[in-house]
Amino acid sequence: MDGMAGSWTRDTQWRQGHVLTMDAIRAMGLLHSDEPDSTCVVIISHDCDLANDDLQIEPNVEIIVGRHLPKGDGNYYWAKAPRTLHVEAQKNGIATVVELVATDKRSIPKQALAAFTPDTTHSFDGKSLSVLRSWLEIRYNRAAFPDTFVNRLIQSKVKQHLAKIVEPVGKLLSAIYFDVDGGNEIDHSDGSPYVLKIVLAYPPGDDPERTADEVDKVEAAITNLFAEKHFDQAAGIWKGIALMGCMSISEDDLTVSKARLLTQWRLEYMTLKADDYQVGAAG
Repeated sequence: MDGMAGSWTRDTQWRQGHVLTMDAIRAMGLLHSDEPDSTCVVIISHDCDLANDDLQIEPNVEIIVGRHLPKGDGNYYWAKAPRTLHVEAQKNGIATVVELVATDKRSIPKQALAAFTPDTTHSFDGKSLSVLRSWLEIRYNRAAFPDTFVNRLIQSKVKQHLAKIVEPVGKLLSAIYFDVDGGNEIDHSDGSPYVLKIVLAYPPGDDPERTADEVDKVEAAITNLFAEKHFDQAAGIWKGIALMGCMSISEDDLTVSKARLLTQWRLEYMTLKADDYQVGAAG
């Protein structure tokens, strides 16, 4: 029975992606600091670690104190941002969005969690679990772009505006890939532009044609943004960063070999504090 002392065994019911009941949340003091009534605490420990009943070696379970949201933010779907994830779930059979923030990760003793069972009113489907796992991996496996490249994006405000372009349709995009200088390390201390190619990947979904049309609009907006911020019309040259192409591609058509040549660009939280930038607007 929930709340009664228990012991942790290899046959534990707990798995990665399971959610704690409100009784367990209150008993362990895990209410969300901003919205306690919307709290959603998710198990993020790997199943192998959960199955380890040697509490001298693996005494704790890692969780994130998240919350339910009325709607998600496109910039945070599909593990695009390493610090914050918005992921779809089911609560009492109704679709909901759960927000998980990396800095809200906690550890709780297995012995304490053993007194409770998972909340059966909550569930993540296979796709959402896959996104959650990808996001957790990203925290420890983030590719670093050259500082000078990133600084040029920030100084021109492209980095900030890019988030605003993607946000309305971010749920449709599973990844944004950057190919910088063809993967080669090139010294640009002389001010020469980085050569950039962008690939927008998207799952075809239930209506592939509509999805492709929406992503095409983002492709055009990004192309216009780079032209506006980095192309000198008078001189006819690129400055800072030369966008040589921005293309969208269905996940069905993106081969593993091609994906390995690309590096995923992830939207950081700070980009959302930028001035509004609307598709087709000057700024």
